[in-house]
This record gives sequence, C-alpha cells and structure tokens, in this order.
Amino acid sequence: MYGWRGRIGLIVPSTNTTCEMEFHKVIPEGVSLHTARCFLREDSAPSDRIESIAKMGGELLEAAKCVASVEPGIVVWACTSGSFIKGKGYDTELIGVLEKVVKVSVITTSTAVLEAFKRLEVRNVAMVTPYIDEINLKEKRFFEDSMPGLRIVKMSGLGILPNLPKGRLFPESAYLSAKEVNDNSSDSIFISCTNWRTLEIIELLEKDLKKPVISSVQATIWLAFKKLGLPSVEGYGQLLRKMDGRETQEDLRGSFERESKS
Repeated sequence: MYGWRGRIGLIVPSTNTTCEMEFHKVIPEGVSLHTARCFLREDSAPSDRIESIAKMGGELLEAAKCVASVEPGIVVWACTSGSFIKGKGYDTELIGVLEKVVKVSVITTSTAVLEAFKRLEVRNVAMVTPYIDEINLKEKRFFEDSMPGLRIVKMSGLGILPNLPKGRLFPESAYLSAKEVNDNSSDSIFISCTNWRTLEIIELLEKDLKKPVISSVQATIWLAFKKLGLPSVEGYGQLLRKMDGRETQEDLRGSFERESKS
C-alpha cells in the first residue's frame, strides 16, 4: 500500500508544472502525494490576472473534496498568490472554510511562509518573485500586515504575467535573482511562487550569502512535513534541515559560518 506512513493531499493551480515535482524530490519513503487542480486562466492584462487568481478561491472547495477522498493526513493549497491575493487573513479564511469540509488539517503556502519567517526569526526580508509589480505590492502588504515587525526591505519581480512560463524558468534564474536583491539591509531571502523551481539552489545560496533562504515550495513542504511528524531533510536549506530543532537565527548564522569554512 502506498501512503502507509502518511498521505499528502496537494492542490495546485492548473498551470503549475513545478510544485508536484519539487515535492517528489524530497518526499520520504512511505509517504504518498495526491494532487487536485484549480483552473487558472492565462491572462494578458494585469487586472485580469489578479481577478483570475482570486477566482481560484471559489474552486478550492471542490478540489479539496476530491483530494480529501483519498483520506490524506493533510491538505495543502500550494499557491502563494492564491492565498494572499485578498490581503491579511485570507490564508486563514481559506483554511477555516476547507477544514470544515475535509476534516483534516489544511495549510496554505502563504501560511507556511509566515511560519517559516517565525521559525527562522527573520525580520528584514529581501523578496524575489516572477510576478508583475501589482501582485508584488499585494504580497509585500500581506506579509508585513500579517507579521508585526516584519519588513520586506527589498523587492524584485521578473514581470511574468501568465503562470505557465514561470514553470519553464531554470533554477539558476532564482539563484541569480536572489543574489541581485541581496545586500546588508536584509537578514534573509524569500523566493516566491510555487511554480518557480528553487529547491536545488537554496543550499548553495545560503552558503554563498550566509543568511537563511526560504522559497514558497520549500516552506510549503516544511510545514506539511512538520504537521505529519516527518523527519528533517538534508540538502535543501536550513529550514528543512532543522525541522525538529529549536535553533534561533543566531544559531543558524553560526552554522552558515561553519559550513563556509568546511
């Protein structure tokens, strides 16, 4: 039987070609992944894009019902913009609605990123995204409003409007974008979008920049694994590696320094 150790019910936008593959890179033996999709239109105007993202919220319930039929231990809405687009509290609103129906724990990517920020005790975040400016501003506002004391000190987006091309980006683009936005004003880097391939460059970025690096997919995996009681994962950054520990950011910085000397 597949999933004897745990089942993850994953919901992604219909045009997301990355998130499932990233999960499969790190999913441990005995854990199975089961996916449903919410239709996301490919738009050509910024106002249409924001509307299309918001509309996915109306389709989530049916997708959640479908994926819940396999009796997962957790249901995951793996879309960053799809869980912050309506502002502070939208992620928890979605969680509340879905949990009433699926009867298991539900998480969203935006919730996972907030929890990752708290876990690593970061306050001044440099954020890179593949999004257009209109969505970047909504994301900045969401995170700053949702976590008192958090600041998005620098922000840069690739300006890609439709979703499908984001899944064609090479991981090197995430590495280069993160390095470009990095400076002394930030204590961490956040790479947004579950359709941007990032897992394999997080470890290298942390060694090169000597600060925590969080990505949407990584944070989503981390919180899902944590909720299921799964062990830490090596090779994809401090967040996944220190899943079970209680290290502060000061402790993590010390580990960056030790690793850079080795």
